[in-house]
Amino acid sequence: MKKRTLFLFSSWFMGVLFTIFAISMAVATFIENDFGSIVAQKWIYGSKWFELILFLLVVNLIGQIFEKQLLNRKKLTILLFHLSFILIIIGAGITRYFGFDGSMHIRQGSTQNICTSTEKYVQLTIKDESGKKIFENKNRLDITSKSVDNFSKTVSLNNKDYSINLVEFIPNAIETIVDSKEGEPLIGIMINYGFMIRQSKILKQGDIQNISGINVGFSSNDSIPIRLIFDKDSFYILSNEDLMATNMMSQQKSIVKKGEKSQIKPMEVFNIKGKGLVIQKFSSSGEIKLVSHKLNSNEPSRNVLKFEVKAGSHSKNVNLWVEDEMETSTESIQLEDKTVELSYGPKKIMLPFGLKLNKFILDRYPGSNSPSSYRSEVTLIDYAHKTEKPYSIYMNHILKYKGYRFYQSSYDKDERGTVLSVNHDRVGMLVTYLGYILLFLFIILSIFNKNSLLRTITINAWNNSMKKAGITILAVFISSTALLGNDQKVVVDKKVADNFGNVLVQDQKGRTKPLYTLSNDIIRKVTKKNQFEDYSSMQVFLGFYTDFNNWKDVKLIKVSNVDLAKKLEITGDYAAFTDIVDLETNNYKLGKLVEEAYSKPEGSRNKLDKEVIKLDERINVLYMIYTGEFFKIFPLKNKTSNWGSPYEAIKYAQSVEDSLYLKNIMSLIVESSQKASISKDYKEVDEYVSSISDYQRKFSTYPLPSESKVNIEISYNKAKIFEKLFPYYATLGLILVITLIISIVSGRENKPKLIKYLNILLVVGFLFHTLGLALRWYISGHAPLSNGYESMIFISWATLLAGFIFSKKSNFSIPATAVLSSLTLLVAHLSFMDPEITNLVPVLKSYWLTLHVSVIISSYGFLGLGAILGLIVLILYSLSCLKNRERISKAVEELTVLNYSTLTIGLYLLTIGTFLGAIWANESWGRYWGWDPKETWSLITLIIYSIVIHSRMIKSLRSIFVFNILSLFAFSSVLMTYFGVNYYLSGLHSYASGDPIPVPSFVYITVFALILLSVFASTKYRKFETSAK
Repeated sequence: MKKRTLFLFSSWFMGVLFTIFAISMAVATFIENDFGSIVAQKWIYGSKWFELILFLLVVNLIGQIFEKQLLNRKKLTILLFHLSFILIIIGAGITRYFGFDGSMHIRQGSTQNICTSTEKYVQLTIKDESGKKIFENKNRLDITSKSVDNFSKTVSLNNKDYSINLVEFIPNAIETIVDSKEGEPLIGIMINYGFMIRQSKILKQGDIQNISGINVGFSSNDSIPIRLIFDKDSFYILSNEDLMATNMMSQQKSIVKKGEKSQIKPMEVFNIKGKGLVIQKFSSSGEIKLVSHKLNSNEPSRNVLKFEVKAGSHSKNVNLWVEDEMETSTESIQLEDKTVELSYGPKKIMLPFGLKLNKFILDRYPGSNSPSSYRSEVTLIDYAHKTEKPYSIYMNHILKYKGYRFYQSSYDKDERGTVLSVNHDRVGMLVTYLGYILLFLFIILSIFNKNSLLRTITINAWNNSMKKAGITILAVFISSTALLGNDQKVVVDKKVADNFGNVLVQDQKGRTKPLYTLSNDIIRKVTKKNQFEDYSSMQVFLGFYTDFNNWKDVKLIKVSNVDLAKKLEITGDYAAFTDIVDLETNNYKLGKLVEEAYSKPEGSRNKLDKEVIKLDERINVLYMIYTGEFFKIFPLKNKTSNWGSPYEAIKYAQSVEDSLYLKNIMSLIVESSQKASISKDYKEVDEYVSSISDYQRKFSTYPLPSESKVNIEISYNKAKIFEKLFPYYATLGLILVITLIISIVSGRENKPKLIKYLNILLVVGFLFHTLGLALRWYISGHAPLSNGYESMIFISWATLLAGFIFSKKSNFSIPATAVLSSLTLLVAHLSFMDPEITNLVPVLKSYWLTLHVSVIISSYGFLGLGAILGLIVLILYSLSCLKNRERISKAVEELTVLNYSTLTIGLYLLTIGTFLGAIWANESWGRYWGWDPKETWSLITLIIYSIVIHSRMIKSLRSIFVFNILSLFAFSSVLMTYFGVNYYLSGLHSYASGDPIPVPSFVYITVFALILLSVFASTKYRKFETSAK
């Protein structure tokens, strides 16, 4: 019994539990991606075996407190660590079993005191002859895209058994007519109205339906405008006005005259007041059957639960159509002398107070439909306590009352109603937050305590057979592009064009920015390069706008797919607008290919389809320049915040002077620029350009960026700081790494002056990197952490910072991080990353964004340094021999201790960042943990690095080689957390919108190379291990 107890409380058993826990969560993220979050909850997160793992972890942690005698002052920090996780898991358990999550829908001017649960339930109600409820019961029932829980219920009333069984689940069900000998006359109709809006019904004899304002009856009642009649095995239509009939197969048209009975043919359409009445199917002897339908079809469908209800020897089938979100579907049947009512939907909870929605306010970014923010102005009404107070609920600003927390979730399409998330979990939240506090306290004490393992770790913590070393390098290359010329087009003078770039423009997403920034983004999107030939982006932009007839023949549109280029008969990598669009015949060569590509689901599109869609976007971008869609430089005088092109602004001109100015300003600028290019006198053209800026500041309805801010943004774009730092870091880092490795392997003395000067140059680069981030923050108005590109350049910065922090411990620290930073910047400038500065979505407007993301991304820099150090150790092992054994052994020892410190700091930051994210989620959405793939993989990464750091405590893993190889391959979890979740999995943090990018071939090559290196290094290590014995 004692051995079992010790095993239950052992570090080894904890490692096993954490490993199973991590693998389970990893599998769950892929299940969620393929089958949805409900399936992942049902199979993994909500399962009893998953709860058992958590329970055993709590038991193990509690047992270790006593086994390792942590209840004393000297072991306070380790005690805090154990207590923190115990409390976090217990808090999660309280939330799971006693917390409440739901939502509340309120229309403007209404008061609501009922909220609905997130979970859905089947409710069985039995009533007697008088309508009195004699039985009522609710049971939770989860429906996924693939399956539904088994459900059965039996109840005895007055010595009679009533049973209900779920016999079938029909996903995406529709009603259809099938012939049956025991059937009845049925006719299926559909009304088309508006764009892709349709409503279908199956009518039995006697049925009358009002569909979108049209009364249709399968009846002989003369008062019905449209009558469908069954007579002698045939179906007829009779109308009180003339109808146009069209056969959908032959497109043959005919007139059905008023009051005249006309025989109906299959797939016939009748035009009624601009709406189409389609006769889909009919049967003289048929029955209605539910069938599953394809999701991508245009037919509206819902899930159906088919129940069998029995009372004694009698039984009936009940079909429950599953409503969306907060709606409840109900059906009732008469069974003998009882009424049996079945319903499926969320549970309704009455609150001890109410909320009145006074007004819902939605603010948009100027000139776009993108929400800038939205809020609910409510009044809290508690009659019992005579409380009535107003409150604003919006993202990151919640209403708290009597343990309930209300969050802004979404809103109605007409913007006159709000949906609030409701949470009630006071105890669970307090216990969990207490766990977070103890965890943060443990980390702080560990960092500042001189006796902590972080401060005192030595090489004696691992087994070392030879004595150790190392650092590593990945190859980097710089691509360059050739510059070509074309003189058959009007080119605006470069100085004039760049000056025009200072003019503000309102982009499609509502951001007001310099025209130079917009032109830069457009040229990068169209050409896939930062510059076209030797023209500035503004020259190309203004060329297409002012001289489209000539610029449309210029080959600047990137065609990345060879097969697509062949289909379009394009030679080379670039095409002209006219190579794809024939404006004279209005022939668009891509038209059919685009239609085919968009008709496929995203997951079924191949490389050709994706390139067709991208090329179509590039063509449309150039055409939008020509039409002025991207030239919104004049505020429209129409009492909105919208801007438009000169031609659009003329429509709203309020005076003759305005009209003349707007009509002529662009031609005046072009003419004066041509003169200036010869005379070199730019005064006149500069005045014309300045007049546009003056017009903007005079008539804009919202504050504009200052002139200095505009100049800073243009300078930032021209400087291309981060692009230039990639080769800069790579070159200096590689020189330093190679120099250090050669000195260790060969025994030659280091060149301290060279290392010093190169490190100083890296410091200079780091300062420019910091400046670039600061400029981007100032320009955008928010921390540069809101998209993939910004997070990558911040990771690069944090990585190099980690190198500087540990520079005194090893010469390898700075060059290793310089190489990793350069690779990170390389990835940031790959084609799938978009460096455009954009507005923030409402939920990201929070100080928690800066705190959470900056801390967690900084951890990636330290963990990345650990991976590089582990790689260097493997390289040094691979280069080891009897002659250099002592030198390499010493270097490996130094790097291993440094690696441990680096990974520890990285793990601390990752832990803080992860739980700060949990607090942010709780403050924004009302739940601190929702098993989103990003949250889950952050936790998996935290567990993996905890195992790496504690591997020295497991006898079979207590070796320097194992520690370093683990530190290298553990970084794959960081890559999965960042790239895998952001670009391959679905979730709140996905940047790819369900359309994952292909895995680059160099990834497979790199993994294969690392495995080979590991095997080779292992053989060398084992060789020395054997000789040491």
